[in-house]
Amino acid sequence: MGTVNTGSKTFSIETLHRFTPELVLVVYVILFFSIKQPYQDYDRVISSDGKAYYAYLTAIFIYHDLEYNFVESYEEKYYPEDRSQFKEFRFKFREETVHKGFPGMAFLLLPFFLLAHFLALIFGFAPDGYSLIYQYTMGIGALFYFWLGLKLVKNLLTGFSFSKANITAILILLAFGTNMIYYTINEGMMTHVYSFMLIALFMLSVRKSFTESGFLWLFLSALVFGLIVSVRPTNALVILVVPFLADKPARLTGLVKKVFSIWKVPPALTLIFLLFPFAVMLLWKLQTGYWLVYSYGDEGFDFLNPHFFQILFSFNKGWFVYTPLAFVSLVGLINLYRQSKSRFLWFAFFLIMFTYVASSWWAWHYTSNFGQRVFIDIYALIAILLGYLLNMISGSRMLKSLVSGLLVLLLCINCLQYYQHYKYVYPPGTIDAAIYSDSFFRLVPAPRANFPDDLVENREVIYNDFEKDYGWLNYASVTDTLAYEGGFSSRAGYVNEYSIGLYKSLSGLLTTGYGWVKVGFWMYSDEKYTDATMVIDFESEGKSIFYKPFYLKGFNIQSKWVYLEFAAQVPKLKTTEDMLRVYFFLQPGDELFLIDNLKVEVISLKEDFEFY
Repeated sequence: MGTVNTGSKTFSIETLHRFTPELVLVVYVILFFSIKQPYQDYDRVISSDGKAYYAYLTAIFIYHDLEYNFVESYEEKYYPEDRSQFKEFRFKFREETVHKGFPGMAFLLLPFFLLAHFLALIFGFAPDGYSLIYQYTMGIGALFYFWLGLKLVKNLLTGFSFSKANITAILILLAFGTNMIYYTINEGMMTHVYSFMLIALFMLSVRKSFTESGFLWLFLSALVFGLIVSVRPTNALVILVVPFLADKPARLTGLVKKVFSIWKVPPALTLIFLLFPFAVMLLWKLQTGYWLVYSYGDEGFDFLNPHFFQILFSFNKGWFVYTPLAFVSLVGLINLYRQSKSRFLWFAFFLIMFTYVASSWWAWHYTSNFGQRVFIDIYALIAILLGYLLNMISGSRMLKSLVSGLLVLLLCINCLQYYQHYKYVYPPGTIDAAIYSDSFFRLVPAPRANFPDDLVENREVIYNDFEKDYGWLNYASVTDTLAYEGGFSSRAGYVNEYSIGLYKSLSGLLTTGYGWVKVGFWMYSDEKYTDATMVIDFESEGKSIFYKPFYLKGFNIQSKWVYLEFAAQVPKLKTTEDMLRVYFFLQPGDELFLIDNLKVEVISLKEDFEFY
C-alpha cells in the first residue's frame, strides 16, 4: 500500500509540474472572461498606456497616419464621453508630432492585431482597430505572453537544478502571489507581462549560450536584448545579470574568447541586436525627420534624488508593501552568497541598480493601480531567488513547514489584495498609511472620493459647520441636540424631511469642461440602518437635469459619528446660471439623523486628465 501511495504522489507531482503553466493559464482565462468587460467603454482591454503602444499598429496598417489624427475618433466612439479613459501620447518634437512611447510592444502585438483584423473582416466587426474583436484578441495576446513567460521561467529554473516540486510551487507563487495577475488580466496592455517574458527568454538564451555549442543561442540573446530595449529601454540593465548566469567566471571568459575567435561573429551580433532599435529610430525619422528623438519632454530621470526606499516600502505603491513575496524571496540571497560570492555580488548589484534607476524616474510610483508594476519585468529573477530560498530550507522540516505556511499566507493576501484593487477598495491616486490601514480588511470600497492633485486644475470649497447661519436653505433644521464638533448640527426629518441644503449657481466655480462635485460630511444615526439619502442635484431653468441620490443605509454605524464622501460628475450644462443643489432627505419619524461639518467641493479636472 505504501508503494502505491508513493507512486501516486510521484505521478501527481510529475503531472502537475509538467502542466503547471497550462493549468495556471486556464485559471487566468476563466478570470479574464469573468472579470474583464471589454464591451463596456470604461473597461476596454486597449486602455491606458496600451492605447499608445497599440496605436503604432493602427496608425501604420489602418489609418496610414503617423501624426495620429485618428485618436479623437476612436476615443469618441469606444471610450467614455467624460474622457476618464483618455490617453494622450502625441508629443511635439521641433514642431513635428511624434509618438511618446517606444514601439517594442507593437512588434509583440502585431500577430494578434493581424488576427483580429482578419476576424473583423470575416465576421463583420468594424475593421477600425478598436471594435470588440480587437479588444478581446489583445486580451488573449496578454494571456499568451504570460503563459509563454511561465514556460520560459520553468525551463530557466530547471537549468538551476531546482526540484520539480519547488519549480511548480514557484510558478504558482509568481502567478497568484504577485501583482502580475492584475497586469495580465485587468491591465494586460501595459508592458510588464511582455517584458517579463522577454527577460526570461533572454536569461534562458544566455544560459544556453554558455552550455551549447555554436552561436544560435547567442544570436537569439542579441535579438531578444534588442527587443527588450525597444519595449522599455531601462530594462537594458538586465545585461548586468550575465555574469551571474555564467555560474563561474571561466565560462564567461570562455564565451568571450569564442565570440572573438571568429571575426564575423561580433559584427553579426551587433547587427542582430540593432534590428529592433533601428526600427525605433526609423519610426522617429518618419515622424519627425530626425533619427534621434527624446519624446518625453519634461519627463525624465533625476538621478540625484531617487526615491529608493519609497519605491520599495511606501504605502503609496511600495513594491514590498503590496508584493511581500518579493521581500521574502530576498532571503534566497543568503543561499546564493554561500554558493558563490561573485554571483551574489552581480545579482545584488543588478537589483540595486534596477531599483535606483526605476526610483529616479520623475513619477517613481508609475501611477500603478496595484503595487509597484515596474518590478514585474524582473520576476524571472525573483523566481530564481525563491528557488534558492526553498533549497536552503529543504534540510529542516520545521523551517520548511514555517516557510511554506508563510508563502501560502502571502499568496492568499495577494489574492485578497488583487480582489480589493479590482474592486477599487484601494482608491486610485496616492495611498497613505491611513488609507492603507482603512482598506486592508475591506471587501467593499470605503465611502471616499479621491481626486489626485495632479489631475485637478481647480477646487472651489463650500463649507458649513452649522455654528453660524451661512445663508443656506432650511436653516431651521439646525439643532443643538448633538454635534460631531462644536455645538450644532443639522437634522433631517426634524422640522421637515430635509436637512440644511446648499443651493448655488455653478457660474464661476468650474474652470474646465470636466467637473465633479464631491460632498464630504460626518453622519450620525441612532438606527442600525439609516433610511436617509444624500442628494446631489443639478438644475437648469428650474428643472433638474441630473439627479443623483446616495442611499446611506449600510454606511452608518448605530449611534456613532461616521465620515463619508461621495461624488457625482457635473453634466453638460445648458446655461451659465445652472444651479447645484446638495441636501439630505429623511421622512419624519423616530430616527435621529444628524449631519455635521458638511463640505462641498466643485472640482475642475485638467483637459488631458486620465484616472489611474
